[in-house]
Amino acid sequence: MTDSGTLAVREPCEIDTAPISTGWRPLLRGAGLIGLAAVASGVMTAVATKIFAAMLGPAEVAVLATLQQIRQSGLTVATLNGQTALITGLSARSGGERREYLRTVLLLMTAATALVAAVVCIGPGWLASITGLGAERAPLVRWLAVVVALSCIMVFLSAVLNARGAIGGLALVQFASPAAMAVLAYPIARTVRVGHEGALVAWLVAAALVAIGLARVVLRRQSIRHWFRGDGCWWSSRAARGFLTISGAMLASGTVASLVLVSARSRILHRQGFMVAGQFDAAWAISMNHVSLVLASLQTCCLPVLARISSRTERGTHLNRMLTSAALAATAAICVIALLKPLVVTWLYSDAFRDAAMYLRWTLLGDYLKVSSWVLSIPMLASADMRLFLTADLGAYVVFAGGTAAASYFRGAAEGTAIAFVLMYAAHLGITGAIAWLRYGFRPARWTTLIWMGGLLAVVAVSVATWETR
Repeated sequence: MTDSGTLAVREPCEIDTAPISTGWRPLLRGAGLIGLAAVASGVMTAVATKIFAAMLGPAEVAVLATLQQIRQSGLTVATLNGQTALITGLSARSGGERREYLRTVLLLMTAATALVAAVVCIGPGWLASITGLGAERAPLVRWLAVVVALSCIMVFLSAVLNARGAIGGLALVQFASPAAMAVLAYPIARTVRVGHEGALVAWLVAAALVAIGLARVVLRRQSIRHWFRGDGCWWSSRAARGFLTISGAMLASGTVASLVLVSARSRILHRQGFMVAGQFDAAWAISMNHVSLVLASLQTCCLPVLARISSRTERGTHLNRMLTSAALAATAAICVIALLKPLVVTWLYSDAFRDAAMYLRWTLLGDYLKVSSWVLSIPMLASADMRLFLTADLGAYVVFAGGTAAASYFRGAAEGTAIAFVLMYAAHLGITGAIAWLRYGFRPARWTTLIWMGGLLAVVAVSVATWETR
């Protein structure tokens, strides 16, 4: 670990991690690059989504969303949900220790990916049935094994770029897949419309291959060959323990999250059908995508920095900057979307999705809480305090599962899930805030508190004023 402004002693020719910079300028520069890539990626995703929505309708969009959910669940297990563990581990190590860590993680992820691929290939009918797709779409699920394997490679390469500090290259790589999806959306939609749903999986494979190819090009331009080559073992029990300490908790959290979300979507499909599920997926996607603009940019830039900071005071100062930036960005985005809900839904999808506004009014409230709670959870990841991280996550998902079951009884499966989303992140914010206060001595600055409270009031006021707008 290093203090601010100093460099750890490294092997010759391996001083390839920049000195720690925790002021506003590096934070905004790094977050700006990733944020710009996220905006561009969001535009490409919106273009692809618009094409599918206009040509195929809510039911087929629901099929695609379900396939994506299965892919994401498989990826969580295939990577051991270890992207964060890989980034922090590489950032905190150097020389031979870093090489052994990188190689060990590569072996662990390869083994996990092979296991997931085997399960998907052996039991596609079971997976299709429990997720609501139906047994007739089992062949689509089987081919998702290829998508999961390629996505795992992408996660690994992106983590290496992040730990290296190659933010510009990482931004390009993150843009590549959505761009490929947008370019291929029209021919794929035409193919699906004539009855070839397998084209949906081919679309995901092609996008992943494009991103992997660009990532390899970017990696060649980075001076990190010594990260992969040189002395050191290909397996280190110590490195494995260090990785699994973080990834194990992340995997448990991610697995629970996937199971809860799959269960919620399956309930919507079984009770309200593909049409309502497609409308709900539209609201969910809009909500998740705009939040990712904030979370992805902040976490990508700040997690490696916090992993290297040893000063408690400096860490608190950096958290205040992150929380302030997140609150301002989230308030602006949420208020604009809330004011323009019908236009946003129609513009991104079509008139057939207009009822998505009913669910969006709830998820937007939860988004503001989500951004803040995730900022406060980053110190746990940076400090590898995974027991507390897991406690916070599992507690939130227990609230989500219980809230979904209860609210669905009164408001229907789709709207009940949206309501439970708000309850989940209210609980998560309360837990992470208490941990940050008691465990890390975090004290929000006066201006941070005022800005956060003002943002919350603005979000609530705009949401109430536009509550019935569809």
